[in-house]
Amino acid sequence: MREVEAIIEKIVGGLFCVLVTLAVVPVIRCPRGGPAEMVASLLDQRLRDHLLAKNNLFSEGGNFTSSFQRPVLCIFDRNFELSVAIQHDFKYRPLVHDVLGLRLNRLSVQGEKGGMKSYELDRSDGFWVANGSLEFPEVAVEIETQLSKYKKDVDEVNKRTGGSDGAEFDGTDLIGNTKHLMNAVNSLPELTERKQVIDKHTNIATVLLGEIKERSLDSYAKKEYDMMIRGAIDRTELLGVLKGKGTKMDKLRFAIMYLISTESIPQSEVEIVEAALRESEVDTSAFQYVKKIKSLNVSLASANSASRSNIVDWAEKLYGQSISAVTAGVKNLLSSDHQLAVARTVEALMDGKPNPEIDSYLVFDPRAPKSNTGTSSSHLKGPFKEAIVFMIGGGNYVEYGSLQELANRQLPVKHIIYGTTEILMGGEFVEQLTLLGQKMGLGSSGAASAH
Repeated sequence: MREVEAIIEKIVGGLFCVLVTLAVVPVIRCPRGGPAEMVASLLDQRLRDHLLAKNNLFSEGGNFTSSFQRPVLCIFDRNFELSVAIQHDFKYRPLVHDVLGLRLNRLSVQGEKGGMKSYELDRSDGFWVANGSLEFPEVAVEIETQLSKYKKDVDEVNKRTGGSDGAEFDGTDLIGNTKHLMNAVNSLPELTERKQVIDKHTNIATVLLGEIKERSLDSYAKKEYDMMIRGAIDRTELLGVLKGKGTKMDKLRFAIMYLISTESIPQSEVEIVEAALRESEVDTSAFQYVKKIKSLNVSLASANSASRSNIVDWAEKLYGQSISAVTAGVKNLLSSDHQLAVARTVEALMDGKPNPEIDSYLVFDPRAPKSNTGTSSSHLKGPFKEAIVFMIGGGNYVEYGSLQELANRQLPVKHIIYGTTEILMGGEFVEQLTLLGQKMGLGSSGAASAH
Protein backbone atom coordinates (compact mmCIF):
# COMPACT_ATOMS: atom_id res chain seq x y z
CA MET A 1 0.00 0.00 0.00
CA ARG A 2 2.91 2.35 0.78
CA GLU A 3 4.20 1.72 -2.74
CA VAL A 4 0.82 2.75 -4.20
CA GLU A 5 0.79 5.92 -2.08
CA ALA A 6 4.29 6.82 -3.29
CA ILE A 7 3.22 6.40 -6.92
CA ILE A 8 0.11 8.54 -6.38
CA GLU A 9 2.21 11.22 -4.62
CA LYS A 10 4.56 11.29 -7.60
CA ILE A 11 1.70 11.61 -10.13
CA VAL A 12 0.02 14.38 -8.10
CA GLY A 13 3.35 16.22 -7.82
CA GLY A 14 3.79 16.07 -11.59
CA LEU A 15 0.25 17.26 -12.31
CA PHE A 16 0.63 20.08 -9.78
CA CYS A 17 3.78 21.30 -11.58
CA VAL A 18 1.98 21.20 -14.95
CA LEU A 19 -0.90 23.27 -13.57
CA VAL A 20 1.51 25.80 -12.06
CA THR A 21 3.30 26.09 -15.40
CA LEU A 22 -0.02 26.62 -17.19
CA ALA A 23 -1.09 28.95 -14.34
CA VAL A 24 -4.57 27.40 -14.12
CA VAL A 25 -6.66 25.86 -11.33
CA PRO A 26 -8.93 23.42 -13.17
CA VAL A 27 -12.22 21.80 -12.26
CA ILE A 28 -11.31 18.12 -11.81
CA ARG A 29 -13.51 15.25 -13.03
CA CYS A 30 -12.92 11.51 -12.73
CA PRO A 31 -14.78 8.19 -12.53
CA ARG A 32 -15.54 6.88 -9.02
CA GLY A 33 -13.21 4.33 -7.52
CA GLY A 34 -9.73 3.25 -8.48
CA PRO A 35 -6.52 5.19 -9.08
CA ALA A 36 -8.20 8.14 -10.85
CA GLU A 37 -10.21 9.06 -7.76
CA MET A 38 -7.16 8.68 -5.50
CA VAL A 39 -5.12 11.05 -7.69
CA ALA A 40 -7.99 13.55 -8.14
CA SER A 41 -8.71 13.68 -4.41
CA LEU A 42 -5.08 14.24 -3.40
CA LEU A 43 -4.53 16.82 -6.16
CA ASP A 44 -7.65 18.69 -5.03
CA GLN A 45 -6.26 18.80 -1.46
CA ARG A 46 -2.80 19.88 -2.66
CA LEU A 47 -4.31 22.75 -4.69
CA ARG A 48 -6.59 23.82 -1.81
CA ASP A 49 -3.68 23.93 0.63
CA HIS A 50 -1.58 25.88 -1.83
CA LEU A 51 -4.32 28.42 -2.62
CA LEU A 52 -4.50 29.31 1.09
CA ALA A 53 -0.89 30.54 1.00
CA LYS A 54 -0.57 34.30 0.61
CA ASN A 55 1.94 34.23 -2.23
CA ASN A 56 0.58 31.23 -4.07
CA LEU A 57 1.75 30.39 -7.56
CA PHE A 58 -1.75 30.87 -9.00
CA SER A 59 -2.28 34.48 -7.87
CA GLU A 60 -4.30 36.08 -10.63
CA GLY A 61 -2.63 39.23 -11.70
CA GLY A 62 -1.08 40.12 -15.00
CA ASN A 63 -1.25 36.52 -16.16
CA PHE A 64 -2.71 36.06 -19.64
CA THR A 65 -4.66 32.94 -18.67
CA SER A 66 -6.51 34.60 -15.81
CA SER A 67 -9.01 36.20 -18.17
CA PHE A 68 -9.95 32.86 -19.70
CA GLN A 69 -12.43 30.32 -18.45
CA ARG A 70 -10.91 27.59 -16.30
CA PRO A 71 -10.16 24.26 -17.97
CA VAL A 72 -11.57 20.88 -16.96
CA LEU A 73 -9.01 18.26 -15.90
CA CYS A 74 -10.27 14.76 -16.77
CA ILE A 75 -8.39 11.97 -14.98
CA PHE A 76 -8.75 8.31 -16.05
CA ASP A 77 -6.87 5.10 -15.42
CA ARG A 78 -5.87 2.66 -18.13
CA ASN A 79 -8.53 0.11 -17.14
CA PHE A 80 -11.13 2.58 -18.38
CA GLU A 81 -10.33 1.51 -21.94
CA LEU A 82 -7.86 -1.35 -22.27
CA SER A 83 -8.42 -1.99 -25.97
CA VAL A 84 -6.81 1.23 -27.21
CA ALA A 85 -3.53 0.32 -25.46
CA ILE A 86 -3.41 -3.10 -27.16
CA GLN A 87 -4.89 -2.71 -30.64
CA HIS A 88 -2.91 -2.47 -33.87
CA ASP A 89 -3.52 0.84 -35.62
CA PHE A 90 -2.86 1.75 -39.25
CA LYS A 91 -2.39 5.49 -38.89
CA TYR A 92 1.07 6.92 -39.51
CA ARG A 93 1.94 8.31 -36.06
CA PRO A 94 0.74 5.26 -34.04
CA LEU A 95 2.43 2.92 -36.57
CA VAL A 96 5.79 4.69 -36.32
CA HIS A 97 5.57 4.54 -32.53
CA ASP A 98 4.33 0.96 -32.26
CA VAL A 99 6.48 -0.63 -34.97
CA LEU A 100 9.64 1.48 -35.00
CA GLY A 101 9.78 2.42 -31.32
CA LEU A 102 9.55 6.23 -31.42
CA ARG A 103 10.94 7.54 -28.09
CA LEU A 104 11.02 11.18 -26.98
CA ASN A 105 10.36 12.28 -30.59
CA ARG A 106 13.39 10.36 -31.87
CA LEU A 107 13.79 7.08 -33.71
CA SER A 108 16.50 5.06 -35.46
CA VAL A 109 15.84 3.02 -38.59
CA GLN A 110 17.89 1.12 -41.14
CA GLY A 111 19.18 3.53 -43.82
CA GLU A 112 18.74 2.83 -47.53
CA LYS A 113 22.47 2.25 -47.99
CA GLY A 114 22.86 0.20 -44.81
CA GLY A 115 23.75 1.47 -41.34
CA MET A 116 21.34 3.12 -38.93
CA LYS A 117 19.82 6.56 -39.42
CA SER A 118 18.50 8.63 -36.54
CA TYR A 119 15.59 11.04 -37.04
CA GLU A 120 13.78 13.69 -35.03
CA LEU A 121 9.99 13.69 -35.41
CA ASP A 122 8.53 16.74 -33.70
CA ARG A 123 6.62 19.97 -34.34
CA SER A 124 9.44 21.37 -36.48
CA ASP A 125 8.71 18.63 -39.06
CA GLY A 126 5.75 19.98 -41.04
CA PHE A 127 5.13 16.67 -42.83
CA TRP A 128 4.90 14.76 -39.53
CA VAL A 129 2.49 17.31 -38.05
CA ALA A 130 0.28 17.44 -41.16
CA ASN A 131 0.14 13.71 -41.92
CA GLY A 132 0.57 11.94 -38.56
CA SER A 133 -3.13 11.10 -38.29
CA LEU A 134 -3.51 9.75 -41.86
CA GLU A 135 -3.75 6.06 -42.69
CA PHE A 136 -0.43 4.65 -43.92
CA PRO A 137 -1.41 4.30 -47.65
CA GLU A 138 -2.47 7.97 -47.70
CA VAL A 139 0.92 8.95 -46.26
CA ALA A 140 2.70 7.04 -49.04
CA VAL A 141 0.66 8.97 -51.62
CA GLU A 142 1.45 12.26 -49.86
CA ILE A 143 5.21 11.49 -49.95
CA GLU A 144 4.93 10.91 -53.73
CA THR A 145 3.00 14.17 -54.15
CA GLN A 146 5.62 16.12 -52.18
CA LEU A 147 8.42 14.53 -54.21
CA SER A 148 6.92 15.42 -57.59
CA LYS A 149 6.19 18.97 -56.35
CA TYR A 150 9.81 19.26 -55.22
CA LYS A 151 11.12 18.05 -58.63
CA LYS A 152 8.89 20.56 -60.41
CA ASP A 153 10.19 23.40 -58.23
CA VAL A 154 13.82 22.35 -58.86
CA ASP A 155 13.15 22.35 -62.63
CA GLU A 156 11.61 25.81 -62.27
CA VAL A 157 14.75 27.13 -60.53
CA ASN A 158 16.96 25.52 -63.17
CA LYS A 159 14.92 27.15 -65.92
CA ARG A 160 15.15 30.57 -64.33
CA THR A 161 18.92 30.34 -64.05
CA GLY A 162 19.34 28.79 -67.51
CA GLY A 163 20.63 25.63 -65.87
CA SER A 164 18.51 22.93 -67.48
CA ASP A 165 17.32 24.03 -70.91
CA GLY A 166 20.55 25.80 -71.86
CA ALA A 167 18.79 29.18 -72.18
CA GLU A 168 21.35 31.84 -72.98
CA PHE A 169 22.25 34.44 -70.42
CA ASP A 170 20.74 37.65 -71.72
CA GLY A 171 23.32 40.36 -71.08
CA THR A 172 20.95 43.11 -72.08
CA ASP A 173 18.73 42.57 -69.06
CA LEU A 174 21.39 42.41 -66.38
CA ILE A 175 19.06 43.58 -63.59
CA GLY A 176 16.34 41.06 -64.51
CA ASN A 177 18.79 38.16 -64.73
CA THR A 178 20.47 39.09 -61.45
CA LYS A 179 17.02 39.11 -59.84
CA HIS A 180 16.35 35.60 -61.19
CA LEU A 181 19.68 34.40 -59.84
CA MET A 182 19.03 35.97 -56.44
CA ASN A 183 15.57 34.34 -56.26
CA ALA A 184 17.08 30.99 -57.19
CA VAL A 185 19.86 31.27 -54.61
CA ASN A 186 17.34 32.31 -51.94
CA SER A 187 15.10 29.34 -52.66
CA LEU A 188 17.94 26.79 -52.44
CA PRO A 189 18.00 26.39 -48.62
CA GLU A 190 14.22 25.89 -48.59
CA LEU A 191 14.44 23.30 -51.38
CA THR A 192 17.28 21.46 -49.62
CA GLU A 193 15.27 21.33 -46.39
CA ARG A 194 12.21 20.00 -48.22
CA LYS A 195 14.32 17.29 -49.86
CA GLN A 196 15.70 16.23 -46.47
CA VAL A 197 12.17 15.90 -45.05
CA ILE A 198 11.00 13.92 -48.11
CA ASP A 199 14.04 11.60 -47.88
CA LYS A 200 13.48 11.10 -44.15
CA HIS A 201 9.82 10.09 -44.54
CA THR A 202 10.55 7.98 -47.64
CA ASN A 203 13.08 6.02 -45.60
CA ILE A 204 10.71 5.66 -42.60
CA ALA A 205 7.81 4.61 -44.86
CA THR A 206 9.99 2.04 -46.66
CA VAL A 207 11.05 0.40 -43.38
CA LEU A 208 7.42 0.48 -42.16
CA LEU A 209 6.19 -1.12 -45.37
CA GLY A 210 8.68 -3.97 -44.92
CA GLU A 211 7.35 -4.64 -41.40
CA ILE A 212 3.71 -4.34 -42.52
CA LYS A 213 4.21 -6.94 -45.28
CA GLU A 214 6.23 -9.30 -43.11
CA ARG A 215 3.76 -9.20 -40.20
CA SER A 216 0.45 -8.55 -42.10
CA LEU A 217 -0.11 -5.52 -39.87
CA ASP A 218 -2.78 -4.10 -42.19
CA SER A 219 -4.78 -7.30 -41.72
CA TYR A 220 -4.40 -7.17 -37.90
CA ALA A 221 -5.57 -3.55 -37.77
CA LYS A 222 -8.58 -4.20 -40.04
CA LYS A 223 -9.71 -7.41 -38.33
CA GLU A 224 -9.40 -5.92 -34.82
CA TYR A 225 -11.41 -2.90 -35.90
CA ASP A 226 -14.12 -5.10 -37.47
CA MET A 227 -14.17 -7.26 -34.35
CA MET A 228 -14.79 -4.23 -32.15
CA ILE A 229 -17.56 -2.96 -34.41
CA ARG A 230 -19.31 -6.33 -34.82
CA GLY A 231 -18.47 -7.74 -31.39
CA ALA A 232 -17.65 -11.08 -32.99
CA ILE A 233 -15.38 -12.86 -35.47
CA ASP A 234 -15.73 -16.04 -37.48
CA ARG A 235 -13.80 -18.92 -35.86
CA THR A 236 -11.97 -19.81 -39.08
CA GLU A 237 -10.87 -16.21 -39.50
CA LEU A 238 -9.78 -16.04 -35.86
CA LEU A 239 -7.63 -19.15 -36.15
CA GLY A 240 -6.31 -17.96 -39.52
CA VAL A 241 -4.85 -14.90 -37.84
CA LEU A 242 -3.44 -16.82 -34.85
CA LYS A 243 -1.73 -19.34 -37.11
CA GLY A 244 -0.72 -16.86 -39.81
CA LYS A 245 1.93 -14.17 -40.14
CA GLY A 246 2.98 -11.88 -37.31
CA THR A 247 5.17 -11.98 -34.22
CA LYS A 248 4.17 -13.80 -31.04
CA MET A 249 3.28 -10.41 -29.55
CA ASP A 250 1.04 -9.55 -32.55
CA LYS A 251 -0.89 -12.79 -32.01
CA LEU A 252 -1.17 -12.28 -28.27
CA ARG A 253 -2.48 -8.74 -28.78
CA PHE A 254 -5.03 -10.00 -31.31
CA ALA A 255 -6.22 -12.72 -28.92
CA ILE A 256 -6.67 -10.16 -26.11
CA MET A 257 -8.56 -7.83 -28.48
CA TYR A 258 -10.85 -10.78 -29.28
CA LEU A 259 -11.43 -11.27 -25.55
CA ILE A 260 -12.19 -7.59 -24.97
CA SER A 261 -14.45 -6.94 -27.95
CA THR A 262 -16.55 -10.13 -27.75
CA GLU A 263 -19.24 -9.92 -25.08
CA SER A 264 -19.71 -13.59 -24.22
CA ILE A 265 -17.33 -16.27 -25.45
CA PRO A 266 -18.05 -20.00 -25.14
CA GLN A 267 -15.43 -21.74 -22.99
CA SER A 268 -14.67 -24.13 -25.89
CA GLU A 269 -13.67 -21.19 -28.08
CA VAL A 270 -11.42 -19.69 -25.37
CA GLU A 271 -9.66 -23.05 -25.14
CA ILE A 272 -9.13 -23.14 -28.92
CA VAL A 273 -7.56 -19.64 -28.80
CA GLU A 274 -5.31 -20.64 -25.90
CA ALA A 275 -4.24 -23.81 -27.72
CA ALA A 276 -3.40 -21.77 -30.86
CA LEU A 277 -1.31 -19.34 -28.75
CA ARG A 278 0.55 -22.17 -27.06
CA GLU A 279 1.19 -23.75 -30.46
CA SER A 280 3.01 -20.53 -31.42
CA GLU A 281 4.89 -20.74 -28.09
CA VAL A 282 3.27 -17.56 -26.76
CA ASP A 283 3.20 -16.90 -23.01
CA THR A 284 -0.54 -16.64 -22.33
CA SER A 285 -0.27 -14.91 -18.91
CA ALA A 286 -1.59 -11.58 -20.23
CA PHE A 287 -4.50 -13.32 -21.99
CA GLN A 288 -5.36 -15.18 -18.76
CA TYR A 289 -5.15 -11.95 -16.77
CA VAL A 290 -7.65 -10.10 -18.98
CA LYS A 291 -9.90 -13.20 -18.96
CA LYS A 292 -9.77 -13.22 -15.14
CA ILE A 293 -10.57 -9.49 -14.90
CA LYS A 294 -13.44 -9.97 -17.32
CA SER A 295 -14.99 -12.84 -15.33
CA LEU A 296 -14.39 -10.95 -12.09
CA ASN A 297 -16.41 -8.07 -13.46
CA VAL A 298 -19.22 -10.33 -14.56
CA SER A 299 -19.40 -11.86 -11.10
CA LEU A 300 -19.19 -8.38 -9.56
CA ALA A 301 -22.19 -7.30 -11.54
CA SER A 302 -24.24 -10.31 -10.52
CA ALA A 303 -22.98 -10.86 -6.96
CA ASN A 304 -25.24 -10.04 -4.08
CA SER A 305 -23.47 -7.35 -2.04
CA ALA A 306 -23.96 -9.33 1.20
CA SER A 307 -22.18 -12.42 -0.06
CA ARG A 308 -19.13 -10.78 -1.55
CA SER A 309 -15.85 -12.34 -0.59
CA ASN A 310 -12.81 -10.31 0.42
CA ILE A 311 -11.11 -10.77 -2.95
CA VAL A 312 -14.14 -9.31 -4.73
CA ASP A 313 -14.30 -6.40 -2.29
CA TRP A 314 -10.61 -5.78 -2.87
CA ALA A 315 -11.05 -5.91 -6.62
CA GLU A 316 -13.93 -3.48 -6.52
CA LYS A 317 -11.99 -1.04 -4.34
CA LEU A 318 -9.08 -1.28 -6.70
CA TYR A 319 -10.96 -1.01 -9.96
CA GLY A 320 -14.36 0.42 -9.06
CA GLN A 321 -16.38 0.74 -12.23
CA SER A 322 -13.29 1.49 -14.23
CA ILE A 323 -12.94 -1.88 -15.96
CA SER A 324 -16.51 -1.74 -17.23
CA ALA A 325 -15.10 -1.23 -20.72
CA VAL A 326 -13.65 -4.73 -20.62
CA THR A 327 -17.04 -6.33 -20.14
CA ALA A 328 -19.52 -3.86 -21.51
CA GLY A 329 -18.99 -5.02 -25.06
CA VAL A 330 -18.89 -3.02 -28.24
CA LYS A 331 -21.28 -0.24 -27.29
CA ASN A 332 -18.90 1.06 -24.68
CA LEU A 333 -15.82 0.64 -26.83
CA LEU A 334 -16.93 2.56 -29.86
CA SER A 335 -19.83 4.90 -30.44
CA SER A 336 -21.70 5.15 -33.75
CA ASP A 337 -18.99 7.37 -35.25
CA HIS A 338 -16.28 4.96 -33.98
CA GLN A 339 -15.01 7.42 -31.42
CA LEU A 340 -12.87 6.02 -28.63
CA ALA A 341 -14.56 5.83 -25.22
CA VAL A 342 -12.04 8.31 -23.76
CA ALA A 343 -12.71 10.88 -26.51
CA ARG A 344 -16.45 10.43 -26.15
CA THR A 345 -16.29 10.86 -22.37
CA VAL A 346 -14.05 13.94 -22.59
CA GLU A 347 -16.48 15.45 -25.10
CA ALA A 348 -19.35 14.90 -22.63
CA LEU A 349 -17.32 16.34 -19.73
CA MET A 350 -16.42 19.42 -21.79
CA ASP A 351 -20.08 19.93 -22.76
CA GLY A 352 -21.02 19.96 -19.10
CA LYS A 353 -24.61 18.88 -19.85
CA PRO A 354 -26.43 16.10 -17.96
CA ASN A 355 -25.40 12.81 -19.54
CA PRO A 356 -25.99 9.30 -18.13
CA GLU A 357 -22.46 8.25 -19.14
CA ILE A 358 -20.83 10.82 -16.85
CA ASP A 359 -23.50 11.60 -14.26
CA SER A 360 -21.72 9.40 -11.71
CA TYR A 361 -18.36 11.14 -12.25
CA LEU A 362 -16.89 12.95 -9.26
CA VAL A 363 -16.29 16.69 -9.27
CA PHE A 364 -13.46 18.39 -7.40
CA ASP A 365 -13.20 22.17 -7.50
CA PRO A 366 -10.23 23.39 -5.44
CA ARG A 367 -11.61 26.96 -5.56
CA ALA A 368 -15.05 26.06 -4.17
CA PRO A 369 -16.02 25.28 -0.55
CA LYS A 370 -15.27 21.63 0.10
CA SER A 371 -18.21 19.30 -0.43
CA ASN A 372 -18.37 15.91 1.30
CA THR A 373 -19.72 14.05 -1.69
CA GLY A 374 -17.45 15.37 -4.38
CA THR A 375 -20.48 15.88 -6.60
CA SER A 376 -21.67 19.45 -6.00
CA SER A 377 -22.22 20.78 -9.49
CA SER A 378 -23.75 24.21 -8.91
CA HIS A 379 -20.48 25.88 -9.92
CA LEU A 380 -19.99 23.59 -12.90
CA LYS A 381 -21.39 25.48 -15.81
CA GLY A 382 -20.09 24.04 -19.06
CA PRO A 383 -19.19 24.07 -21.80
CA PHE A 384 -15.43 24.15 -21.23
CA LYS A 385 -13.20 25.53 -23.98
CA GLU A 386 -10.12 23.76 -22.70
CA ALA A 387 -9.46 20.32 -21.26
CA ILE A 388 -6.45 18.56 -19.80
CA VAL A 389 -6.77 14.78 -20.12
CA PHE A 390 -4.53 12.63 -17.96
CA MET A 391 -4.28 8.85 -18.25
CA ILE A 392 -2.81 6.89 -15.33
CA GLY A 393 -1.10 3.65 -16.36
CA GLY A 394 0.21 4.44 -19.81
CA GLY A 395 -1.04 6.31 -22.87
CA ASN A 396 -0.42 6.01 -26.59
CA TYR A 397 -0.58 7.87 -29.90
CA VAL A 398 -3.93 6.34 -30.90
CA GLU A 399 -5.59 7.98 -27.89
CA TYR A 400 -3.69 11.23 -28.40
CA GLY A 401 -4.79 11.32 -32.05
CA SER A 402 -8.45 10.71 -31.18
CA LEU A 403 -8.42 13.62 -28.69
CA GLN A 404 -6.77 15.91 -31.26
CA GLU A 405 -9.48 14.98 -33.77
CA LEU A 406 -12.12 15.74 -31.14
CA ALA A 407 -10.59 19.18 -30.43
CA ASN A 408 -10.37 20.08 -34.13
CA ARG A 409 -13.89 18.88 -34.88
CA GLN A 410 -15.44 21.38 -32.44
CA LEU A 411 -16.45 24.83 -33.62
CA PRO A 412 -14.77 26.99 -32.53
CA VAL A 413 -11.80 24.62 -32.21
CA LYS A 414 -11.27 23.59 -28.59
CA HIS A 415 -7.95 23.03 -26.89
CA ILE A 416 -7.07 19.63 -25.37
CA ILE A 417 -3.79 18.76 -23.66
CA TYR A 418 -3.07 15.03 -23.31
CA GLY A 419 -0.80 13.64 -20.62
CA THR A 420 -0.01 10.23 -19.21
CA THR A 421 2.30 8.49 -16.74
CA GLU A 422 4.21 6.98 -19.70
CA ILE A 423 3.79 6.48 -23.44
CA LEU A 424 3.61 2.74 -24.14
CA MET A 425 3.77 0.70 -27.32
CA GLY A 426 1.14 -2.05 -27.55
CA GLY A 427 3.76 -4.72 -26.87
CA GLU A 428 5.10 -2.91 -23.79
CA PHE A 429 1.61 -2.61 -22.34
CA VAL A 430 0.89 -6.30 -22.91
CA GLU A 431 4.20 -7.13 -21.20
CA GLN A 432 2.87 -5.29 -18.14
CA LEU A 433 -0.32 -7.38 -18.30
CA THR A 434 1.87 -10.50 -18.61
CA LEU A 435 3.67 -9.53 -15.42
CA LEU A 436 0.34 -9.02 -13.63
CA GLY A 437 -0.86 -12.39 -14.89
CA GLN A 438 2.31 -14.12 -13.69
CA LYS A 439 2.02 -12.48 -10.26
CA MET A 440 -1.50 -13.93 -10.02
CA GLY A 441 -0.11 -17.34 -10.95
CA LEU A 442 -1.88 -17.40 -14.32
CA GLY A 443 -0.68 -18.31 -17.78
CA SER A 444 1.52 -20.90 -19.34
CA SER A 445 4.34 -21.84 -17.04
CA GLY A 446 7.57 -22.49 -18.85
CA ALA A 447 6.31 -21.07 -22.17
CA ALA A 448 8.58 -18.88 -24.23
CA SER A 449 8.25 -15.14 -23.81
CA ALA A 450 5.85 -13.27 -26.12
CA HIS A 451 8.56 -11.51 -28.13
